[in-house]
Amino acid sequence: MTEYHFRVIVSGPFTEPLSDEALLDFTDTLGDAGCDDCSIGVNGSGLELEFDRAHQSLQDAIASAVRDVERAGFVVDSIEMDRDAVLPVASG
Repeated sequence: MTEYHFRVIVSGPFTEPLSDEALLDFTDTLGDAGCDDCSIGVNGSGLELEFDRAHQSLQDAIASAVRDVERAGFVVDSIEMDRDAVLPVASG
């Protein structure tokens, strides 16, 4: 299995500004939905979830992350990748 690096930009059940407590709650919600392989950041339009997800293919890694994020109640706005993230960052 290969690990892929990408970002999922989300909007979702939150209002501005996001407090530290709200971010901790979102972390728990995302973790419970299977997103324990991402870190959370705040961007201008919502949250940015930085994933390092292991899967058989990049497409499967992204699809599973999107399913997990949506299961947590968030809306996926876009997927972003750095140019070098197209290649696997690690293999196992």
